[in-house]
Amino acid sequence: MNDRTIAPPIHDPDLDRRVKDAGASKTVYALVTPETEAAKNFILGNAVDGPDAARRHHLEQFRDAWTGKQYASHEAFIERWMAWAAPVVAIDAGGFAWRYPTAGGSEALFHVIAAYGNRARGERFNPEVHVLAGEYEGYKAYAEACGIAVVEHPRADWRTIGRTLPATALFCLSQPSAIDGNMWPEANEFLSLLAAASEQPRVLLDVTYVGSIAETPSVRIAADSPSVQSLAFSLSKPFGVYYDRIGGVLCRKAMPSLFGNQWFKNLTSLQLGTALLDRHDVFDLPRRYKSVQREAAARIGHRLGLKLSTSDVSVLAQAEAHATTDRELAAFLRRPVGDTNASLRLCLTPTMAEMIDTAGPIATPGATP
Repeated sequence: MNDRTIAPPIHDPDLDRRVKDAGASKTVYALVTPETEAAKNFILGNAVDGPDAARRHHLEQFRDAWTGKQYASHEAFIERWMAWAAPVVAIDAGGFAWRYPTAGGSEALFHVIAAYGNRARGERFNPEVHVLAGEYEGYKAYAEACGIAVVEHPRADWRTIGRTLPATALFCLSQPSAIDGNMWPEANEFLSLLAAASEQPRVLLDVTYVGSIAETPSVRIAADSPSVQSLAFSLSKPFGVYYDRIGGVLCRKAMPSLFGNQWFKNLTSLQLGTALLDRHDVFDLPRRYKSVQREAAARIGHRLGLKLSTSDVSVLAQAEAHATTDRELAAFLRRPVGDTNASLRLCLTPTMAEMIDTAGPIATPGATP
């Protein structure tokens, strides 16, 4: 049987269980670390023997809403994130005057895609969301939920895409890339091609993996490209705060559907997000856990019969399929699905979490536990 004849199983319970039994997962899960839980203890303070200063500060932020004092909390958080991300992301702060707090990155992505669909109906053009094959599945899911056609492209065709993308299309792009968990070297040149081909900003740039890479990139992500209309970010992956929903979006134009988020926001999440950004720079946690990532990849690779190498993103690893690789497993883990030349990608979080729990908490220099 040729590998091309195997129907790529996207949701195969048996293969999913096999990967999980090996201490990995096909889905990317956030890694909760002792540092994240230390930050939660720090902001919530002590309520056992009466509230201490940290607890009093936490409670005080919810009071006196009529004064409008809460308005500044999301502004300060987003400003702090931009400064924190600056070693990795080049942002033209003046070009993104509209900034909204969101419940993680997913709310930001959905609102940008939905607003694009609404604009298409108002301006009477056929909306199309374009993505690279193997990208984050949420782009397609949100677009289809909004009745928007989705067009997928092989990443190898990026030059042609950059020159021929329809003027009214929306391109969704993650960097670092969800395809393989690595910084995509051609991303900035791709954004430049899109900018040269049209004066209309057409890119929803997703930087939710920023904070998950250990090495300083040779070139920063060009979020300041004229082709970028919206920049979505989240702390879910960098800090393991998936269920705390901490994120935001920077836009070149107003996003009316997110206007209410100036008030309807989670102050506890914004407080936690600010504390995490203050306690750890953009490279800190990936560097601390780099050796754990390598060891987890070695263990999981041995269990699955794969030669795994670590991705740039701290909870991911990848492998090339060889003649001796289990073909069904390879088809299950390939990104893009069905591309027999593509690498296999999996998430190391289950094994890394077990190793970190075994090792115990890792101290944060200069931080109050």
